Amino acid sequence: MGGKAAEAKHSGQTEKIGVFEKVAYGGGDLASNLILVLTSTFVTFFYTDALGLNAAIIGSIMMFSRLADGFTDIFMGYVMDRVKTKYGKARHWMLWLAVPIGIACVLVFLVPNTGDLGKYIYVAITYNLVTTFLYTMINIPYGALTSLMSRDQGQRTVINIFRMFMAQCGSLLINAFTLPFVNAMGGSNQQKSWILVSIIYAVAAAALFLLCFAKTKERVRVSSVQKENISFVKGFRLLLKNNYWLIIVGIWVCTALGMSLGMGVGTYYAKWILGNENLAGFITAVSIVPVLVCMPAVAPLSKKYGKRDVALVGSIISLVGQVLMLMNPTSGGWLIACSLIKGVGNAALTGTLFAMVADTIEYGQWKTGTRVEGMLYSSTTFGAKIGAGVGGAVALAIIGAAGYNGLAAVQPETAIAAIKNLYLAAPIPFMLAIPVFYYFYKLDKLYPTVMADLQKRETEGK
Repeated sequence: MGGKAAEAKHSGQTEKIGVFEKVAYGGGDLASNLILVLTSTFVTFFYTDALGLNAAIIGSIMMFSRLADGFTDIFMGYVMDRVKTKYGKARHWMLWLAVPIGIACVLVFLVPNTGDLGKYIYVAITYNLVTTFLYTMINIPYGALTSLMSRDQGQRTVINIFRMFMAQCGSLLINAFTLPFVNAMGGSNQQKSWILVSIIYAVAAAALFLLCFAKTKERVRVSSVQKENISFVKGFRLLLKNNYWLIIVGIWVCTALGMSLGMGVGTYYAKWILGNENLAGFITAVSIVPVLVCMPAVAPLSKKYGKRDVALVGSIISLVGQVLMLMNPTSGGWLIACSLIKGVGNAALTGTLFAMVADTIEYGQWKTGTRVEGMLYSSTTFGAKIGAGVGGAVALAIIGAAGYNGLAAVQPETAIAAIKNLYLAAPIPFMLAIPVFYYFYKLDKLYPTVMADLQKRETEGK
């Protein structure tokens, strides 16, 4: 085999990837969700309603954590681009950190009875250990692994669908069963119940990360002249020249802000407005069902119409589902129906977004001559985490300022009104912005030219 054909095989552009490898890769995101959803969606409820900690203070700790997390994302991307082992650039981080992140997840719920100040200090340390450091150190390489497994757009889309399908399965299970599971273990107001559940989730997550490491393969190798040897500042400047990456960042920030504002008070909404805290997880889980059902259709639709067009339509459908919630906000059945609509739209968004991030890596290399998987992916998640951190912290700060008290039998009307507005109306402006960003994304049409040019350069050793 000679010339271009050999180079194509070497780059992973035409190499086929087996189903089990895709499943193993998807298991990494299922593991990520076991850690992330437990330590984000539910941990605030644990802090306020099991431990009686102040919502506004917890929100401030989380805001700091998310802001710091965004910066550690970028730094981790820089580190990843430089730390290479016999396993490649990304996989070894899952081997190194699978067990430590599982242990740290359990530590989050082992808050000692040391008085309020001691509890807040412990929360700040353990929460940051998981989210700001260990989750970043394992998730940035995991996400960048998509671009290292293959350069073929079709393969990347399918890999991403496996990833997101399994991630959504994880989200469904966690959202639907965590609170009932905790209550079965002794009640959501009992710390020991949360500890037992966290141990089970941590063991499962560690095993899935190790499976992902063992059964995936990094195929993409760039020629020696293209390998990264740039400063942090220069790398960031290169990112700013990648206009399609900037668009993806905008989409991700708006998605994170919209989701974090609503989901940040979802459990409170179910408990105080719908009258059943278990409904929070059920409503979220219901929104995941159409994602799982529709996800297999994303690959053929993306191949026919392009990822941008599929995602654009999906973002509009999700927006419609959110707006419809305003019509009957106190009916659990109506909110479930609206969540189903949102789920159909989310299938298109989640089924394409990470594949589009991988495409912007190739575009950045084509435009600047330098390939920086780690920094590009980490800087993308930087925007998402800043958005999620700000949204979640603002939501908690607002309900705290409105007088919310997790140990009270009745909440003041100001707190109830704040919870309603955050859950129903606050996500809408950010969801409106997402289709606008997609309108300006044109990389799908340009991608064949990008890859042809890159293939030519690499064959010629440029």
